[in-house]
Amino acid sequence: MKEIILNGNNELTTERLEQYEESFIKYLDVDDLTLKAYRVGINCFMNYLKENNINYPTRNDVIAFRDMLRKNYSSNTTNTYMIAVRSLFKYLSIHKLYDNICVDIKGAKYSTTPKKQVLTQEQTRNIYSSLTDLREKALFGLLITTGLRGVEVARAKLEDIREHNGEVVLWVQCKKHDSKDEYVKLSPQVLNDIKNYIGDRSSGYIFTSTSNNNNGQGITTTSLRTIIKNIFRRFNLDSDTFSLHSTRRTSATLMYENGADVHSIQQVLHHVSEQTTVRYINSITRNNNKNEYIVANAILG
Repeated sequence: MKEIILNGNNELTTERLEQYEESFIKYLDVDDLTLKAYRVGINCFMNYLKENNINYPTRNDVIAFRDMLRKNYSSNTTNTYMIAVRSLFKYLSIHKLYDNICVDIKGAKYSTTPKKQVLTQEQTRNIYSSLTDLREKALFGLLITTGLRGVEVARAKLEDIREHNGEVVLWVQCKKHDSKDEYVKLSPQVLNDIKNYIGDRSSGYIFTSTSNNNNGQGITTTSLRTIIKNIFRRFNLDSDTFSLHSTRRTSATLMYENGADVHSIQQVLHHVSEQTTVRYINSITRNNNKNEYIVANAILG
C-alpha cells in the first residue's frame, strides 16, 4: 500500500486516498461507536472531494471542507468529522506516506447556548404523571432522574441493578468506557416503575424491543429516540429542539435548579470535563441572567 501512496511524485490523489481509507480504519484503536464516527467523517470528506472534482487534496481543500461543514452541520458534527480527517492525515504523515496538510486547522467553536431545549419542572412532572404505558413511564422516569445517555439505557440489563453501599444502583457502561464501571442511583419510584414494567422477568435487557424482528431483544437507541419523540409530540413539544438528549439536559437543569452544584452534577452525568456540565445547565443560568433589564431600567427608565 505504501507504494500506491508514494507513486506519482508523492501526490496523494483522491483515488489513492480512497484506496487507503480501509487500512487506516483498521489501524485505529478505538471503540465501535468512535470507529463508526470516523468512517462517516472520512466518507463525507471523500464525497466532498469527488463532488468538487478535487484530484489532489491540499490544505486549502481541507479548510474549504471545514467551512462547508460549519455552514451545513452542527458544531458537534463538524468537529467529529474534522477529527477523523485530521487523524487520517496525521497517520499518513507518521508513516511518511504524505505530508500532514491538516496541521493547525481548527474545527468549530462550541456555542455556550445549547440548541436542544429542556423541559421545565412543571412540564416534566405533567408528562411523567400522565404516562400510562408501563415501558414509557419506566423509561422516562429513569432518563429524567439520572440523566443517562440513550446508549447507556439501551445497554442496561436487569443484572446491572444491584445494591451498592446500601443503595440500589444501576451500573452503566459510559461513553468511551470498556465496561460497566460507573453507576447511577435509582429512586424508589423509578425502581418501582421498572418492576411494574418488567413483570416476571429477572434477567436480560431492562428495555426490550417489541418489533417483530427483534422482539424480546434489547431496545435500540433509534427506538428510544422514537419513543421519547412520540411522548413529546403528545404534549405539543413537536420540535427538532426536543429530543432524547433533551432528557439528559433536563435532568442536569433540574438538578441545578433544585440546589445541586456543578461538580455533583458532573459526577452523575459522568462528564470528563466540568465545562461540558456547565454547557448543559447554561440554558437555566442564561435565563436567570437579567443584566439586560438592569441596564435598560437604569438607562432607559
